[in-house]
Amino acid sequence: MAAEFGAGIGDSEWYATEPSPLYCELTHPIPEMGTARFTHRSGEDLKFFLEPLGQPLRKGRADLMALAPDWKAGEAPLDLGSVTVGEGEDGVRIDSPQAHLMIESLNRGMNPTFMQTPKDTRYAPVRGHLSALNFKPAYFDYIACRGELLPVNFDQIARSAINFPGGGFDITADDKEMLSLIVRYIKADPSVKYVFLDGHSDSYGSRRDNRKLSKQRTDTVLNYLLNVGLDETMVTARYHGERYPIVPNTTKANRAKNRRVTIRLEREGLAPGDPNARPEYTGEFNGELQ
Repeated sequence: MAAEFGAGIGDSEWYATEPSPLYCELTHPIPEMGTARFTHRSGEDLKFFLEPLGQPLRKGRADLMALAPDWKAGEAPLDLGSVTVGEGEDGVRIDSPQAHLMIESLNRGMNPTFMQTPKDTRYAPVRGHLSALNFKPAYFDYIACRGELLPVNFDQIARSAINFPGGGFDITADDKEMLSLIVRYIKADPSVKYVFLDGHSDSYGSRRDNRKLSKQRTDTVLNYLLNVGLDETMVTARYHGERYPIVPNTTKANRAKNRRVTIRLEREGLAPGDPNARPEYTGEFNGELQ
């Protein structure tokens, strides 16, 4: 006889987080099995997590089907593929598009169901389902939250860079769009406390001229950020001339990479005067969203 898990008419509950530009979540407790979570972080796609109580599903693989509830008997099941079951707290983690298929089936009144039939006959088959009962009110709240998500998250925007033409310090319309997005993100995420700007040049010309040019580039970026609402007290602006190339200034392409202003966001714990607040990093956000 199969071990069955799933909420019924009297205990099927769904919860949605309050609208946020950073994170949305749908939560569904599954009695004696664990907690199902649909999570949508800004800048990313929908993900599903099953946080288990114990080990209701055995480590390995499980089939995922959308099954009709008893009152919709006769409706054909939908094959949503198979999933990997982790051990202990790892539970089940599902990315899109499979996670989207699960939500779509719930919205149609179907129950996404994990099914395992162990090869070892000493173990009973297991079926655990997410219940579509009471799903829609929370789903509508989730949709409202999703509409407010920013197109990026901290990991994607914390390290950004703007490049400049030789001898130039003007920023483009695309640069302005990226800088405006950075300010929007900072205003939405109170954990961001500091912004570091570091201006650089290539090695063409004198060191004095290059230092001046790197300052002009830094000032251009800083002034735009302030004009679109960044709090000036958060910013440390520095300029370094040709001192910190990220690649050797041996080719035209390399020099173009070195002509830059980097924008780095830091959360609590690294004040502007901290000696670890270095002007360099390797990863950069170039304004292209996933």
